[in-house]
Amino acid sequence: MKKKLLIAGDSFTADWTKKYKDIFGWVNMLEKDFEVTNIAEAGVSEYKIYKQLEFIDVSKFDYIIVSHTSAYRIPIEEHPIHKGDLLHNNCDIIYSDVKEHLENPVMKIADDFYGSIFYPDYFIFINKLIFNEIYKICPNAIHITFFNSFYDKWVYKFENIFLKYKGNVNHLNKKGNELMYDKINKILKTK
Repeated sequence: MKKKLLIAGDSFTADWTKKYKDIFGWVNMLEKDFEVTNIAEAGVSEYKIYKQLEFIDVSKFDYIIVSHTSAYRIPIEEHPIHKGDLLHNNCDIIYSDVKEHLENPVMKIADDFYGSIFYPDYFIFINKLIFNEIYKICPNAIHITFFNSFYDKWVYKFENIFLKYKGNVNHLNKKGNELMYDKINKILKTK
């Protein structure tokens, strides 16, 4: 019987087959080794990652992976561009997205906010508080990130893989997804 694996987090761990049926990332590769429950969502903030886990009984899983996101992602109730998208429906705002959609009035407001009053230190501080709450829910989880500068202890950092192997599935190419699958499997075997 396969062990149970819960995956939570952002687009680096989301199941992209929800939208693209023939695209398999490293999280899908794990399905041959584990019974996977994937609640990760593309484009979500650290706050929404916390909300993914808030009411989950983590004791029902043998392993948990939590992918932590950029501290600069701003939670929003309804994304003006990605509403209704199968992969990004619960997406939050990040500056790189804003610049691509300035014709949208909400995104223009976000651009003004990021350009005029955004205070990075505050968002980093809040992100750390939310991370600590997530850690309380599942301290034995494998905590990972592709945004190294926002996280220190307790987090496996994979930004180098993202930067070297960018692609269209979980933001990685085929080689990057295979590398992540191998690295995560190796980490899980030590748990």
